[in-house]
Amino acid sequence: MKMMTKMMFAAGVYAFAAPAIANAAVAIDQQQTITTVSMAVFSQTGLAQSFRQSASNITGAGVYLTASAGSGPGSLTIALYTNLPNVSGATLLASGSANYSANNQWIDVSFTPTSIVSNQTYYLVFTGTSGYGIAGSVNNPYAFGQTYANPGYGSFPAFDYAFRTYADTAVAAVPEPATWSLMVLGFGMIGAAARSRKVKTTVSFA
Repeated sequence: MKMMTKMMFAAGVYAFAAPAIANAAVAIDQQQTITTVSMAVFSQTGLAQSFRQSASNITGAGVYLTASAGSGPGSLTIALYTNLPNVSGATLLASGSANYSANNQWIDVSFTPTSIVSNQTYYLVFTGTSGYGIAGSVNNPYAFGQTYANPGYGSFPAFDYAFRTYADTAVAAVPEPATWSLMVLGFGMIGAAARSRKVKTTVSFA
């Protein structure tokens, strides 16, 4: 297809594997499960998917792994960013890695539970072993994000990787750096106000 200069296609329907994140408090928050096309391979670089989390925390993510050549062992890293890494001011919030020995399956990684703003756009960035890639769909099945691929994070608005994110309501989340700054500032103001108060004590004698 002309509109997808370096994106690679290969028809195929795959079976889903069970989630690797085993915790009763962890649940899938966002997902796109259509895996009919091999969307891109890790050697292309610049692979990312935007999404909007319903929960105010994120504790992991996964993608549906496929292989364009070979089936040896490999590794996957998924990083969570506030924007695409090549955009000024983008902040890395969390990252996780996993090893795998087979293709055509879901691969999940865990994050330290991290506070995010619900319904705000965030970005998952994928890196992995050359020869492997991510399946997905070219029919825009996920309404709250899109695919990026190739050096410079080329935009493909109608495409979506097969991905999923997790939220954990049982674990206290680690705030974003900006949230920490506001908290520290608030505590400082409270402390300053307390120190500046003058307490007057009246003593009466019988």
